[in-house]
Amino acid sequence: MTRSSSTMFAVLAAAALALAGCASTSPEPASSGPAVESEPAVESESATAAPTSAAPDESAAAGSTTLIGTVGTDADPEAFVIALTDETGAPVTTLPAGDYTITIMDPAVMHNFHLMGEGVDVASEVAAVEEIEFEITLVPGTYEYVCDPHVANMRGSIEVTS
Repeated sequence: MTRSSSTMFAVLAAAALALAGCASTSPEPASSGPAVESEPAVESESATAAPTSAAPDESAAAGSTTLIGTVGTDADPEAFVIALTDETGAPVTTLPAGDYTITIMDPAVMHNFHLMGEGVDVASEVAAVEEIEFEITLVPGTYEYVCDPHVANMRGSIEVTS
């Protein structure tokens, strides 16, 4: 076996072990209310860079209808970071009820982005590098977003108001 073949085999074996370990230890996240899955509007094999500018306690701007869910960072797609921002890159902590488009930017093979709450249950796939878009309707209440394999370390929530 050549050196490059050995290196590739080692990398693939390590990735398989990491994914197997994550998949076998993660509990299913609880869903509040009936889950309604939306059909993806857009899918692609590559993700673009995640927004990085914002003050930590800002909410989405009034009238904003696009949300961005990300995992990882620009420098390290496998970093244990999860975020929900508005289209300007500001973190989202509260939103008015209404219709939104959520674009999930998932450049990681060991993470996913999963948003759930009343009437919403949308997620990217673990092990898939993808950018995927969903149309969702948010009603008043609390919505949670998590990385399913790393729910203890990668989670956040938003409050939706009337």
